[in-house]
Amino acid sequence: MKYKLIISVMVVVIMVMSMMMVLPVNGNNTNNAPNASMSSSINSTIYGHFKAENNFGAKLTYNSTTGMISGQYMHANFKNGVFTNLTYNLTSTMLISKMYANGTSVSLSSFINKHLLINNNSYAIGNMFMYMNSTSFFVLHNNPTIETNMAVHDGEIHIYLPSSAKIYSTTNNTQVSASANANFNAQLKSTMFGEVSTSTNLMLNFNNTINAGRQMIMIDNNGTVAMVFVHNGNFMVKNNIITVYSKSIAMVNIVAPPGLQKMPDNATVIHNIFNGRISSEIALNLVNGTKTNSTINYNSSIVLKYVHSTKTTDTFDVNSSAHHSTIVSIFIGKNVTKDTGHAYVKFDGSTITYVSLSKLVNETSTSKAYYSDVNTSSGMYVFVYVPHFSNHTIEVSNAQYPITNLTEYYVIGGVIAVIAIAGIAAIIIKKRK
Repeated sequence: MKYKLIISVMVVVIMVMSMMMVLPVNGNNTNNAPNASMSSSINSTIYGHFKAENNFGAKLTYNSTTGMISGQYMHANFKNGVFTNLTYNLTSTMLISKMYANGTSVSLSSFINKHLLINNNSYAIGNMFMYMNSTSFFVLHNNPTIETNMAVHDGEIHIYLPSSAKIYSTTNNTQVSASANANFNAQLKSTMFGEVSTSTNLMLNFNNTINAGRQMIMIDNNGTVAMVFVHNGNFMVKNNIITVYSKSIAMVNIVAPPGLQKMPDNATVIHNIFNGRISSEIALNLVNGTKTNSTINYNSSIVLKYVHSTKTTDTFDVNSSAHHSTIVSIFIGKNVTKDTGHAYVKFDGSTITYVSLSKLVNETSTSKAYYSDVNTSSGMYVFVYVPHFSNHTIEVSNAQYPITNLTEYYVIGGVIAVIAIAGIAAIIIKKRK
């Protein structure tokens, strides 16, 4: 009996230790986020994070002699602080014909050189290109969203668009609360010349997430779309030139959401983004054989996270500090999963009903979730209506879920019985005639 007790205790201890070994260190999906205690030797951290070709993007090349910046997803030219012909390779469309910044001289260059150890004004690391001077910086990412981050101190950022491009804008994005915008601005102001970990994250975007500002602009060049988000600044549009200006530090993010490119229902989706119905997007794509996710938050209260995947499913978590309903969007590139022309969705573990996109954007239920999908040339958009908020799980599959609820069997059986009875009745009536 004594030996049995000892063996039982040992088994329990081994089981507990085994469970602890497989549990994650913490519950956060950091996506290789930087160490919070980064020192002035951050250059090694940047190399470790970005030089790998499959880390959020593909390898980018820069020829300092010709000024050519080339990558799988974008290409551009750079000379003397001016970028030209920024082109989205997936649709072979130029989105920006020229951009540059003019600012008031501050000690930004010494800050950059001190913490990033970049001796030249222009530099290429892994999948990104950086240009920095004493008043501004630009960071271009060679990923499926061709994300560009830029900032200027007490000056202007000039963005010239091709003559064929159309511009839609709002100076008050209702999905971003004033407090969220103010908090971001306060963080930006206090950390740009101070805490290196935060300011570097703002510049280089370690977590591959873009948050909208109160000022939001959309560029549409023949169906290829880019979103421009302005933080802590104002803008004006004249003759296809966007000018962002600020007396402090203005930051601008440009991103091309992969699903919105050459999409059949572009007008519907864009209208509902600008009117606050679609609050967030995650885009999944294979980059060099590795699945990467890019997040664009149009709403400051939404947190949409990619959790994990199998061969046929992708799982996401969503939560919000708001209580009202919203729509979240998920784009799954064709290279991620087998294209079946239709998606199937579970919400908190239960299958939900498919409706058309036009019906989904007008849904008002406070209890039932719905979804819709739209096929594009590069993948599939899945839109999920979230009726209320706590923490929710969304699972998207390219294969139909098996029926596991007995009630569903009963319903289907009842429908079959009704059809059978109707058929028999029709035969009897026909015979009588």
